[in-house]
Amino acid sequence: MSTAYSPVNAGRSGGVASGIRMRVRPLHLILMAGIALIIGLPLLAGSERRDNLRAYIAKTALGGSTLVHPSMATHVAPPSGGIPDADGVPLTLEARLINLVNRPALDHWEAELPNRYACPMFTFARVTYFFHEGKDPYWHGITKDQVRSYRQKMVDYFRELDRKNVPLVWDRSMENSTPRNMRRGIIYTGSGVGKDLARMTVSLHFLRNVVKSKLPVEIYHYPGEFDNSTAREELTRKYNVDIREVSVRKTDGKTWLIKNTAFIESKFTQFVYMDSDNYPLADPEELFESVEFKQSGSVFWADLNKDHPDNAIWRILGRTCSDEQWPAESGQVVFDKSGNNGLNLAVLHLSNHMMDNNEMYGNLGYGDKDTYRYAFYALGLNYQQAPRLLASVGGYQRQDGTSSPDYFCGHSMIQWGLTPPRERHNPEYHPKPAFLHTILLKHRYGLQPSRLFSHTKRPRADFILDPRLVRTLYEFTGDCFAITLKGPDGLPGEPNSVLDGQGVIVETTEEVLSRNPGVWKELDGVAAFLAGLNIPGT
Repeated sequence: MSTAYSPVNAGRSGGVASGIRMRVRPLHLILMAGIALIIGLPLLAGSERRDNLRAYIAKTALGGSTLVHPSMATHVAPPSGGIPDADGVPLTLEARLINLVNRPALDHWEAELPNRYACPMFTFARVTYFFHEGKDPYWHGITKDQVRSYRQKMVDYFRELDRKNVPLVWDRSMENSTPRNMRRGIIYTGSGVGKDLARMTVSLHFLRNVVKSKLPVEIYHYPGEFDNSTAREELTRKYNVDIREVSVRKTDGKTWLIKNTAFIESKFTQFVYMDSDNYPLADPEELFESVEFKQSGSVFWADLNKDHPDNAIWRILGRTCSDEQWPAESGQVVFDKSGNNGLNLAVLHLSNHMMDNNEMYGNLGYGDKDTYRYAFYALGLNYQQAPRLLASVGGYQRQDGTSSPDYFCGHSMIQWGLTPPRERHNPEYHPKPAFLHTILLKHRYGLQPSRLFSHTKRPRADFILDPRLVRTLYEFTGDCFAITLKGPDGLPGEPNSVLDGQGVIVETTEEVLSRNPGVWKELDGVAAFLAGLNIPGT
């Protein structure tokens, strides 16, 4: 009996052992030839061409740097936070508030899955971030009726300000009495006593004498916190600053509210803000000409953590959690009150409302670093993220100052600059260092000055939207922080490499600041002074 696939005599020349005849068609031949060519190409090429081919594969495999996100071709992140133009919402405060009130109001269970899908719980150590710990019951307990109440209170706050004739939206008449050369400047907040004054004096020294900035400077303080007339006169004389008292008083021991008030009361329309423990590494005036600032009128730099998907703020704001936006590190801000058709001023007012109602927002955000962003989201307005993730600065020593080649104590962060117009379409461009924010240094004492700023660690692929950043976590080790690479180094030739190019770069800070050697010389020179500030009793 014969079948469709009759057995072939095993002894017959050219037979198929399986007994199945193979009909080779021209298409099969073409496919087989193509596969053979791909496999054999590296063998046929010379060693230099083989290396180039491997480099190309490494660059493009598993989300390589040029294929990850459309904006990575220019290394300028697109604007964040805004309502799509296609939605047709006018750029007026009334229209934006109506849009906010009309967004869907959801209970936790209704929003849980979309938020957790967009911001996976197991990434970026978001579950171990100290502010997120223990907040779940509070977040989950906010109902859809409370969501509506939160939104209505935002609207009511603007109505109250309007009744008091407080300008809600910026217009050009607000700068009529301000000379043109005084419409841009730098804002500090701080007090005129103790270590806060000492750190701010170092920052002003860097600003005026190291990076040579000539921008006007305003220093804002709470009532009664800058009564030292000698300090006022010295700062004014040496650094040409204008020291101003804000119109509000400190509440609950928190100083955060002073930033919003200073921003609103300042005569500057456009400004760079710096914390008193933040040291400029380049002239801040350059930031006003950047692609990012001109694109959205405000720029925020990323912080160490990522958002938590269960935070009820997403339901209050009527949007889904997104990993494309990083929480802001507000030790430096570039801001234009006239941006977004003047609505950036309304953003500051709304941030004030959130800061002033700690019982409502205290478990939803960690001060102004979050409320600025929340206000942009609430009004559906664009803001800009700085293009590169921060670097950790410190040295190889234990928290008690003991030298240790295996322990990196990072206590400060370098925040990189922005993109000059000439570099907009240069994918190889990396901004130079712009700020050194010594966030944890003020909490450490006993560190060796020679190792205080000796080294810098950063992700190799540090573009703000690069998904490979999921492999480089900022982890706290007591009062220090470092960058940890999860998995093997992604460069070709590294053991067990996944060929995504990601890794952690360790450099001397002198190398990082090599574009302006004078900055490193000054930083190294003040290390002993800054380390000594933290000694108890000083």
